[in-house]
Amino acid sequence: MMRLSIRLKQILGVTALVGAVVVSLSVVNLARIARLSLEDSRARGELLTNLVFHRALAVVTSRETAYAELAADPGVRSILEASIYSEDVTHAAIVDAGLVVVAHSDPAQVGKPLAPAGSLDELLTRNAMLQLGEIWSTRGRTLEWRAPLLLEDQAFGDIRIGISTLLVRRSVVEAVTPALATATGALLVSVLVAIFLAQAVLRPIHVIQSSLTRLGRGELGVTLDLQEAEVQDLRGVFDAVSAQLRRLPAGGAVRREIAQLSKRVTALGRLTAGVAHEVKNPLNAMTIHLELLRAKLDGGSPAADVRVHADIIGHEIKRLDSVVSGFLKFARPEDMRIERVSLSALAADVAHSVRPEADSCRVTVETVCPDTSLAVDADPSMLRQALLNLAVNAVQAMPHGGTLRFASEAARDGRVLIRVRDTGTGIPADQLARVFDLYFTTKAGGSGIGLSMVFRTVQLHDGDIEVESTPGAGTTFTISLPRAA
Repeated sequence: MMRLSIRLKQILGVTALVGAVVVSLSVVNLARIARLSLEDSRARGELLTNLVFHRALAVVTSRETAYAELAADPGVRSILEASIYSEDVTHAAIVDAGLVVVAHSDPAQVGKPLAPAGSLDELLTRNAMLQLGEIWSTRGRTLEWRAPLLLEDQAFGDIRIGISTLLVRRSVVEAVTPALATATGALLVSVLVAIFLAQAVLRPIHVIQSSLTRLGRGELGVTLDLQEAEVQDLRGVFDAVSAQLRRLPAGGAVRREIAQLSKRVTALGRLTAGVAHEVKNPLNAMTIHLELLRAKLDGGSPAADVRVHADIIGHEIKRLDSVVSGFLKFARPEDMRIERVSLSALAADVAHSVRPEADSCRVTVETVCPDTSLAVDADPSMLRQALLNLAVNAVQAMPHGGTLRFASEAARDGRVLIRVRDTGTGIPADQLARVFDLYFTTKAGGSGIGLSMVFRTVQLHDGDIEVESTPGAGTTFTISLPRAA
């Protein structure tokens, strides 16, 4: 199966999104024009029936002679025959109570039963999409506008005006052809502008990912070729780390340190992979609504319609600012204060902090730390915040109650393990590999930053974190850290 490049995915995604909006708006506009065309046909039908009705009033003297007088009157015949020159009209007729033709725009039909036809009035009571479907039906058919003939407030026949849906369709096509050409042009322009903007904004992300990959492969001395002001802090830190690695001697311990650092850098590069997607979404939305806003302004739309698109663009700008701010917060180096941290005391502190929220969800909080001497050298506030993020996520995964357990134990190779386990809803297998990715979240309204910050904190403390989960049974996060001497 062919793998698509990020650029091609971006182009296809933007094209599909803009195309969907253009097609949706075009269909809505087409349905509106179809309804207007049907209403115009009804207006013509009403006009013709009124002309025939008034002429009939002047001609008919009694019910007994009404049909003969209508059939013989040249004025009635003239109106009926002239009606077929009206747009969309196929025939005009006067029928008696048994639907036998008394007078017709085609004299050959007089005396014959009138062919059955649908009701235009009934079609106009349906919604616009059903009307559009009827007009676009491949078979086409004739609809009638009907009005009763009255004498002394009693009906003695009907006036029938035939309307062809094929002729209505032709009128609709003629009306929407210029709009479709404009929509196609707008689609092409929007796609080109979106590609240009996305390429310009996503370039720093691509450069960062490429440089992190090279550094992860051991290419020491790699620098970030970025001039954008928003990433100057990240560029300075990256170049400084790269320069320090280049100056290190080639001893065995140092090589192991370089390998460990490369592993951490590669992991951080994977975490930031979602940034491009998060930046692209608001850019695409802004591009679409800028185009719609331009169309509204060109069409002289009311201020309220224009304000809707302006508000959406403003919201997407704030969203983009939030994404960039979150990324800078994630990427900016921390001023770590390393202290001796007791794992049993840390677990008790986090359990105490999360217990009010746990109680409200009927979640039992347990701490299992049999060896109170276990400790790590870490920044206490950063490590506490990481465990608190895991605890809060665990409680939220158990809305109907359950058990949250903190456990610590000694491991091999001078390391300790911290486990945060819940009995909640679990994480689907296809999402486990992405839970630490920046901006990835499965919660409505979630920021997608919490678990990424946990991962970053563990990495900064020369640790590792793993997650195991069974849907419906619960999730366990296991943190491995160097044990304090």
